Order: sequence, then structure tokens, then C-alpha cells
Amino acid sequence: MLSGAKRQAFNGRVVNPLIPTHNASNGDVMDLRYRSAAPIVWVTLFVMLAGCATLPRSGFTRDEQAAASPSGFAQVRYAADDETFASMLRRSLKPNADGEIDALAISGGGANGAYGAGLLYGWSRSGRRPQFQLVTGISAGALLAPFAFLGPEWDEELEQAYFGPAVAHLTQPRLLSFLTPGLYRKEPLEELVRGYVSDKLIDAVAAEYAKGRRLLVGTTNLDTQQLVVWDMGAIAAAGGSKARDLFATVLIASASVPGVYAPSMIGVESAGHAFSEMHVDGQTEGAFFAIPQSLFLSKSVAPPPFHAHLFIIINGQVDRQFAVTPRSTIPILERTIDAGGKAAVRSVLLTTAQFCERTGCELSVSSLPATVKDDSLDFGAAHLKSLFAAGEAGSINESGWQPAEKALMQ
Repeated sequence: MLSGAKRQAFNGRVVNPLIPTHNASNGDVMDLRYRSAAPIVWVTLFVMLAGCATLPRSGFTRDEQAAASPSGFAQVRYAADDETFASMLRRSLKPNADGEIDALAISGGGANGAYGAGLLYGWSRSGRRPQFQLVTGISAGALLAPFAFLGPEWDEELEQAYFGPAVAHLTQPRLLSFLTPGLYRKEPLEELVRGYVSDKLIDAVAAEYAKGRRLLVGTTNLDTQQLVVWDMGAIAAAGGSKARDLFATVLIASASVPGVYAPSMIGVESAGHAFSEMHVDGQTEGAFFAIPQSLFLSKSVAPPPFHAHLFIIINGQVDRQFAVTPRSTIPILERTIDAGGKAAVRSVLLTTAQFCERTGCELSVSSLPATVKDDSLDFGAAHLKSLFAAGEAGSINESGWQPAEKALMQ
């Protein structure tokens, strides 16, 4: 489990001023207690003023963007719906010595990513954690993905990423700063990610890439409204400071929730024209990804000549939660967003399950239990520890994984 020093790295609970506290009373009716109207007034003012501010950008055409790539890097990214993405995976992925391919997809979830971290940590302790030929991550899942890819030897770094001092500052408000979008300062996120994306990590990812294993991270390109899949091993294989910088930049972009953090501007070139693309949280386009989009509707996909097992970690709750919603704007919005988010996760999960049924791929799903609080913005020590412990226990006692059908029927 976690060391005492690491457990004490956080001080107090981060409270989102937009979300009221909820306590059960009178059956299932929620008793709303607002801390103060002042934070809401300030946030409203922030949004109004920020909406009027537009930062300058250099222009580019659709054709220029389609041919663009980061300077010095070739074939390190794919549009998720492009056939070249599926072709890359067909060429690259090879069965292990047992004739199997194990793949892992990790969803977003903010602070709830501590559940996925605990799941991986407990999986190592159980001695049953596979070596994955493919690991994909979006948002918080992108931050976990390199450690999931590199295996149990990196569990200490994984633990530190969630229980180090930098995490406590991820929700620092940007008071009276209207020049760039985002409610929270992005510097703590930059500090956290660039702190653990070391030369050692880059070299380790590059070494596994050379063996045919693949680590993929998704961002949303707001200019094209597409999910962009980045081949992190190909980036790492380029080596040097530019590779380390781009590797970290992609992870940060994937975790940059729109409105919460400012978007990430990623510099690219096309026919000598340099410009910047706007990338945000990969979960804007999908809860997670594992199967190339071009294969979902294909009628010619045949079962592979090997056994494939896809594991999906959902850093949040999939099951519906009953509560009588108060007739008030904020709780109505909160419940609506929560319902929409869960519906999006269930939709991608259903599509993935149908594909696996067609192709004979075994599918296992792990999601946050209903007994643990689902709050993506609570980076307080108590919440993170409870999430981590729930994931660890689920792996050790094997209760954390279930077939997709069971997850969807809740």
C-alpha cells in the first residue's frame, strides 16, 4: 500500500464552488447547502469576460492541416477514423509467446484516475498483471497509460504521480485572469507531467516500441473536431529533448479539459508553413478508445488467428444512480451532465462489446464501484486514498473485473 509520507502529501479537500454539497435527507431527496453565492458570481463574471477575449492565431487551410505534422516527426499520429490507423495496428501488433494479444484501454476521469492507478498497483501485487501489447489512454487515462505500458517495475513512479505534492495544486483557480480560457491554472498540470516524463521513461517506452508493443494517447483537435491518436512509442523512438517535450505536451493536451484548463497549442508544419493546432481533452471525442473506428462498420473483419483479450478501465461509475433532483438550476445541470457522461461511456462500451462479439475478442471491464464517491474534481487526500484502495482491492480479490454485459446491465 502507500507510504505514510505519500499519503500525507495533500492537505484538505478541494471544493468546486459550482457544485453544492449533497446530503441524504427525507428519503432520497438531496439537501443542498451552498457555501456562498460569491464564488458563483465570480465564476459567472469570469465566463462572461473570458468569452469576450480572443487570442490571436495564425491561419491555415484544411489541406495544410491534413498534411501537417510536428516539426521533425513523421508518422507519429493518426486520425482515429483513418484507415491508416487500423493498418498500423495490423502491421505492428504481434501475439506473445502464448499466442495471445492483451490490450488495455484507460478512460478519463480526473481525480478518479486514482482508481485506475490502484487497480494497476493491485494487479501487480496479485501477480496476474499481463504485459500488454497495446495500451491506450485518454485524459486521466493518458497520464496512467505510460506506467501501465511499462509494467510493474514502474509502480513506484505511478504511485508518486498520484500522491506526489504536485497533485494537490491541480485545481488552483485563475482569479481575475481573462486573457486565456480555463478556470484553473495549467502550470500545476504541466509541472506534474513534465516532472515524471523523464529521459529514463522516454528510453523505456522507445525500447518497448522497438519490440512491436504500442502505446497510444488520444487528444481532440478542436480545429478538425477529430480524435487524434498519437503513437507515443514512435515519438519516444526519435529520442532527445524534442521527443521528451512532444511526449509530455501530448499527455498534457489529452488531460486539458475544455473550460477547466486552457487548450494546448501544438506546433506543426505543412509544406514549410508553421502553425499551431488547438488540442484538448481526448474524452471530448470519446470516453476511451481501443478499436480503430474504421473497423466498427466494416463487414469484412474476420476473427484474428490468435486469442485477443481487451481490458477496459473506466475511471468513473457506469451504473445509474437514483436521486430525486431538486428544482434548481445547478443541481439540474449537474445531474444532466452526469447522465450524459454516463450515456457516452455506455455507448462506446456497447459498440466495443458488439465488435468483440463479432471477432471473438474477450472483453473485461472495470469501473468505479457504487460504494466509492465519484468526483473527478476532488483531489483531496481522503478521496484519492479511497479510490486507490478500491482499485487495489478489486485487483487483488478479482472483484474489480467483469464481462461487459454485466457492466452494461447495471
